[in-house]
Amino acid sequence: MIYRRRSASRRGATTVETALVISLALLFMFGVLEYGRVLFFLQVANSAVREGARYASVHTGDGTTQAQIQSYVLTQLGSQQSYLSGTVTVNVFNANPSTGAAIPSTNWNDATFTGDIAVQLTGTYKFIASSFLGFSGPSFNFKATAMMTSEAN
Repeated sequence: MIYRRRSASRRGATTVETALVISLALLFMFGVLEYGRVLFFLQVANSAVREGARYASVHTGDGTTQAQIQSYVLTQLGSQQSYLSGTVTVNVFNANPSTGAAIPSTNWNDATFTGDIAVQLTGTYKFIASSFLGFSGPSFNFKATAMMTSEAN
């Protein structure tokens, strides 16, 4: 029978290797969770502007103001507003149906029946992992736009 002698210099090797593997696994796990949160946020933002465009399209010509539509979009965004930093802008405009661009010198409520109204939400999304770990980390600018046909009389 051959006995192998363990070297005393390898006593802490398992601990060091475990620490490295666990730190890499946690880093990967936080990355997956953060990516999922970004996708969820973008889905909620797109839904909020779609609901805002729907709200604007059915309230064209009844005295609804742009501020009411902006408030409606931010309400639809809900608690996801806490992940935004800086200025969040909600624009409502009369849109060109072929390009989606704003028609110059018109208001959103100038859209005629079957004309298009667009709602656009822009802002800066901040990652939660950076604030959780105590440093200012990356962020990205986003833009969500929805366009619907006006139901004005």
